[in-house]
Amino acid sequence: MSHHILLQPIGCLRVLACAVAISLTAAVAVPPAVLAQDAPSEDATTDDATPDAAATEGADEDTAPEENKPWNVAAPCENVQHPYEADLCQQWRTAQAAEKTASLTRLVMLIGAIATLLLLLMFVPLLMAVLAGRRAANGTAPVPVNSAAREEQLRAYVDVDKLEFIETPESEGVVKVKVVLRNSGQTPAFKVKSAAEVDIRDVSDEDLLPVMRLPERSSLDSARPRLGRDATATDIVKCESTPSLADRVMGGDATILVWGVVEYLDVFNHPQKTAFQYLCNADTLDSGQIFKPMVRGNEDG
Repeated sequence: MSHHILLQPIGCLRVLACAVAISLTAAVAVPPAVLAQDAPSEDATTDDATPDAAATEGADEDTAPEENKPWNVAAPCENVQHPYEADLCQQWRTAQAAEKTASLTRLVMLIGAIATLLLLLMFVPLLMAVLAGRRAANGTAPVPVNSAAREEQLRAYVDVDKLEFIETPESEGVVKVKVVLRNSGQTPAFKVKSAAEVDIRDVSDEDLLPVMRLPERSSLDSARPRLGRDATATDIVKCESTPSLADRVMGGDATILVWGVVEYLDVFNHPQKTAFQYLCNADTLDSGQIFKPMVRGNEDG
């Protein structure tokens, strides 16, 4: 059960680690690299922007007009002819580099935001798995499973743990039997209701004993809120005794029958029911078993 619950969180933690590593690498490595590549070089700017003095001074007045194009403010680094124009060219290149850096910074911030969102999304199944495991341990909520077989393995199973006489059959003219119910399943049972009856039959042969009708639903006792794993609950049933009942049972002339039903909800909120019937006769007393279970189905009352 714990392996099943922790399988998804472990995968989530691995993805979280990868996302954090990618995000930190992008945030730390990209901006310096961009700045190093796009930062304008002072030497290059100066060399490109400063016109050749000799060429400027020795320019031929008869040069063709197309070779002496005027300086254009839209392209300040072309046809630079004056130191003022060279300064504007350098400022323009610095602005271009800053704009590229800002664009890449926004891209890095976007990557970081996406990575953060992924981290939060990865925490959701992790948190749900932890809460599901805690609810399963406390028995306060259903546990998700992948198959009906897994559900059958995890659900509660409430059945008769043992039956025993409270007093000897002749005491006070009644037969009192304590029925102990136990949840042998992996998870708690909820809203447990039960009813049981006891009676005496003047036969000893098990094959001649009838399968008794289950108690009516209206006779079920008030629901127990919760019956945890390996927890027990007790019902007391009684009926009027007959003269020398103990001697009759031990002599093979009578049988004491105890039967009943248990209804409950398992941790998956599915209704469950257990019907039971036990007998006590000369054979069970000789074997030391006292009460022996009889085979019956989960018939409705």
